[in-house]
Amino acid sequence: MATRVVGLDIGSYAVRAAEVTLGGQPTLERFAQVTLAPGAVRGGEVIDPGAVSAAIRRLWSDGGFKSKRVVVGVANQRVVVRQAEMAQMSESDLESALRFEAQELIPIPIEDAILDFQILGDTVSPTGEPRMRVLLAAAQRDMVRTHLAAVEGAGLSAAAVDVVPFALVRSLTLGASMFEGDGSAEAIVCIGGGVTNVVVHEQGIPRFVRVLLVGGDDLTQAIARDLNVDVDMAEDLKRRVGSGSGDETVARAGQIVSSRLGTLVEEIRGSIDYYTAQAQSAPISRIIVTGGASRTAGLMERLQSQLGGRVEPGHPLAGMRLGSLGIGESQLAELESLLAVPVGLALAGEVHKGTRRISLLPREIAVGRTQRRQTAGVVIGVGALAALLLALWAAKAAEVADEREEADEAEQEVTTLQQQRSQLAAQSTLAADVSRLEAQFRFALADDIAWPKLFNEVASVIPNDVWLASFTGTKGSPGTVSVNGRGFDQTSTARWLQRADGIEAFDALWVANSTKTGVGAQAIVNFTSQANLTAAARSTRLQTRLGEGAQ
Repeated sequence: MATRVVGLDIGSYAVRAAEVTLGGQPTLERFAQVTLAPGAVRGGEVIDPGAVSAAIRRLWSDGGFKSKRVVVGVANQRVVVRQAEMAQMSESDLESALRFEAQELIPIPIEDAILDFQILGDTVSPTGEPRMRVLLAAAQRDMVRTHLAAVEGAGLSAAAVDVVPFALVRSLTLGASMFEGDGSAEAIVCIGGGVTNVVVHEQGIPRFVRVLLVGGDDLTQAIARDLNVDVDMAEDLKRRVGSGSGDETVARAGQIVSSRLGTLVEEIRGSIDYYTAQAQSAPISRIIVTGGASRTAGLMERLQSQLGGRVEPGHPLAGMRLGSLGIGESQLAELESLLAVPVGLALAGEVHKGTRRISLLPREIAVGRTQRRQTAGVVIGVGALAALLLALWAAKAAEVADEREEADEAEQEVTTLQQQRSQLAAQSTLAADVSRLEAQFRFALADDIAWPKLFNEVASVIPNDVWLASFTGTKGSPGTVSVNGRGFDQTSTARWLQRADGIEAFDALWVANSTKTGVGAQAIVNFTSQANLTAAARSTRLQTRLGEGAQ
């Protein structure tokens, strides 16, 4: 079944989102971007969640995105990707073991880290012991939380937190035939404003990931500093470099870009050289370049010169259909270098049966959502119980109505006899009948309880985490009520006792018993509460019908 997923890319320069229909060949339905305030995101980390939230809200409004659930990406110095070999074990056992093993693999204190993994396949140690290769991703918890705060501040919910280099592999290998089984690897270089991601993969499996804190912003800042112009002007000059403009300022900006490109290219080359120097690394057959800053004049030529081999621009749309985007072909071609990350994030929403997708969404958030879904199920059950109680209340109301009708008939008879007594005062027999019927009426309504009013009072004080299983009451001197209720824990019982104690009609309210069953999110507390009925529970029908003479 086709589903729509929105990938959200929080970059240094802008926030971008792509909505993709999954199921069969993916279809790009929407894409939009909104510029961020300078400094809101720095080095791939959200610095000003409020400013980012405001930009995302505008992005959703301008782009017409409908879904509030997104896959968000992270890529900065606080994200680590490693491969490890471990003894073969189940996923559940591996999840527990990683808490002990990961500290040797990642430079983040384990108590501050969010971990997730994917089993890549089986292997055998040199001694013949069965092993398995594991891809491990870790991120600093506070950094992820700040990203999520920006997303939630915009009214959205993160379905998953993906690693941006994984998203790049996903989008830029979608329509590729891969490497025809020649044992080679492919490097993907995504050059953004403040961060450059380098990922080397073999057949779509990441083997090496590095996040560099360099990008197009370094060139912009150099232009702004050397030409003494503001950042916006410097960015405009950088984009005009290589356009053939005869403007002297543009020419000077081009000289600055050319001189500064060397630092950026050296950082990229150093990362790729580091990979190729590792034991058992596969030769790199080609280098795919993408990202907003990859369009900088002269960059592709410089990379080709320094890296050799095949350096090509990335085409994330190669394996996708295009929906009703409302974007012309020429404009879309211009935007394609910005699409790789958000499209790759959206593709993370497609998880095939039997596979596991890495997500750095904090476990407590995922557990909380599960509990809320379970609570929703409980609420449905409570609704059914409430319907049953309503039916019982209706039955009781019908019974009360019958009693009221009988009382009304008796009242009418008393009234008639009173009239007859005033007319036939001399007839003592008639007077005796009137007195007898009046006494019966008084007896019938002497301890009458205003049940509808009492039900409404109980309904107004029931806590949100308490629902009633049964409600029984008897009239008398005093009348009593007994309530069987349920809650999530013992504090639910306490809140019922505290709030119901304020009902004027209740006296000597107490809990006869309170028992907890089940554990964790399945825990339920059953309790029985009893109370005597005060005079405030009585109906006023006797006084109303007979007037002052009945008192």
